[in-house]
Amino acid sequence: MFKIKQGVNGEVEHYKARLVARGFTQTYKVDYNETFAPVTKFTSICCIFALAALEDMEIHQMDVKTTFLNGELEEEIYTKQPQRFVHQGGEHLVCKLHKTLYGLKQLPRAWNQKLNTFFKSVQFMKSEADPSVYVTQVRDVKFFIVIYVDDLISVCND
Repeated sequence: MFKIKQGVNGEVEHYKARLVARGFTQTYKVDYNETFAPVTKFTSICCIFALAALEDMEIHQMDVKTTFLNGELEEEIYTKQPQRFVHQGGEHLVCKLHKTLYGLKQLPRAWNQKLNTFFKSVQFMKSEADPSVYVTQVRDVKFFIVIYVDDLISVCND
């Protein structure tokens, strides 16, 4: 996808490009197997905020713009070369994807699996009540991380 960002008086500010997969062409059990990724329950967010208020905990929120591009693919996926990238004599070549791209059906699941692996490696436990809430305690400090779609909300009582 190509886009031209224009200023208020119509002049070109900058050019943007994003490589997007055509996920609508994917076939179940051929190009992908699973797509489900959990999303935090609104009740969990309310409980965490209530706990933070009760325990006088700090709350930090962040938005990671390109987080979905960090998922690892389990399937072998090939795509056509991006527009304007094809060199003369290489028109027959394709790109093998190693990481997820916007548009792939398995994108949320692949990202969630990588996130789970990371949180386990740093000793966070997944909540049994909500699989998008992670908890750990370091000495006397409790940490809760709540994954909400593309937002990461963290709470700690330091």
